[in-house]
This record gives sequence, C-alpha cells and structure tokens, in this order.
Amino acid sequence: GPVLLRPVAARPALKEAWTMARAPRPLGIALVIAVLAQVVFQACEVFVGPGLSAGLRARYPSPVTLCAKEEAETKVRVKKIRVCTPKRGIDLDGDKLDNLDEWYQETISGQGGMPKGFMQDLVLRSYFGTWSSRGWFKMSRDYTGPLGQPSPADHETALENLKSNMRENKNFIGQDDGKGWIWLVAGQNPGGLYLYTMKSPPYGERPLALIKESNIDEFFAKVNWHMLFVRLHKWNLWGGKAIDFPYPMMWRANL
Repeated sequence: GPVLLRPVAARPALKEAWTMARAPRPLGIALVIAVLAQVVFQACEVFVGPGLSAGLRARYPSPVTLCAKEEAETKVRVKKIRVCTPKRGIDLDGDKLDNLDEWYQETISGQGGMPKGFMQDLVLRSYFGTWSSRGWFKMSRDYTGPLGQPSPADHETALENLKSNMRENKNFIGQDDGKGWIWLVAGQNPGGLYLYTMKSPPYGERPLALIKESNIDEFFAKVNWHMLFVRLHKWNLWGGKAIDFPYPMMWRANL
C-alpha cells in the first residue's frame, strides 16, 4: 500500500534551516561594510577631491602652488617705453595773432624746392588747371605722364602756377587787409582738400603758411613742406572781430 510521510518529523529540520538562514553571517557583514566604505570614498573623491599625504603633496604640488612659487622667485622687470610726441609747432591765436613773425620763421625752416608726398599732390590738384575771369579755378586732368598719370613736369607746372599767382597778385580770395602777408590756406569741399591764397587772416579756415608779399622768393627757397603737412592736421583759425568773419563784410563797416 501507499507510504505515508510524517510531516511532524520534518518540522524540527525546517525550523533549524530557517533559523540558520535568518542568523547573520560574519562574511556578509564584512562584505556590506566594504561596499559602504567604497561608496563613501568615491563620494569624497567627487565632491571633496582625493586627499594626499604630506609626502605626496610635497612631491606633487598643485599648479596654484607652483605658480605662486614661480612668481615669488621671478623678479618682474618693467621696461619703460618713451613715447615721442610728434612736433606740432607753433599754434596761432585767432583773437590776437601776435606771433605771426615766429610762425613765419617756422614756415621757412626747411630746404624749399618741390614738395613731396601728399603736399605735392595737393599742390597739383589746386594749381594744375585754369582760372576763369572771375577767379574760379578749374582743375585739369590732362596729365602728360604714362597712362594719363601726372608726370614730374605736371608737378612743376602746378608749383609755377602757385608762384605766378603770388608774384602777379592775382586769383586771391577775400579782401586785402594791407598788412603785407599772403596766407596759404587749406579749404575743403565735396571734392576734397584744396589750396588757395588770401591776403587777410583766414578765419574759419585752416592756415598752412605765411608768405611775405615783399619777398615771395624767400618762401619758396626755404619753405618747410613737412611743417605745412603738420599744420594740415590742426584746427581751423577761430577768432577776430565779427565784421571780419568769415570774410570782411564791408557793408557792416558803417554800422
């Protein structure tokens, strides 16, 4: 017949196995502690940084420590650079005009002759052409150089036109104040810069040179063209009486 198991006999063994399973083992506890320690160590590395012993810190200093040490050992030498201010020359006071003789001597402090660079081109565009009966200048572009470019002869022609205008007392702008000075002035219009001459202070304009009406050749023999180029970058001449600005208004003389 069938064999019947006795469950009562198995109960003590099952109870013993359950008790052993629930009882903590030393190996498991050690494993859990090791895992927790590793987690804490990694968290310290992420948020705090790895700690180094005193020996390692001395052997492998941080970049901040190295930089501070290098700055302490290195003496920084500051090299002084002297900035040379370009010579501006003598300035005119439009209200007084009491230093015209000194300004003139500065004008004739050069070697004269043909101007160079920008001043040469400025003379060319201002005096290479023709004047109308009313004194209006018409610039010419009939240059004689290769490919229609200005030649040295064209520059000579322009300079001679400037000289002849002064010597023949023609093509001046404005009134003559009777003081014996010729003013070489830089003007500006939509076409650019140009030169012209006056016989009175060019208020509101930019004076470049003074020429003695009684000794025009002295100017061209000793003119300092570089100083004229420097004056080209100065401010305009301001001052004078109201009846003299910008040109003498003769109808106000009797007011």
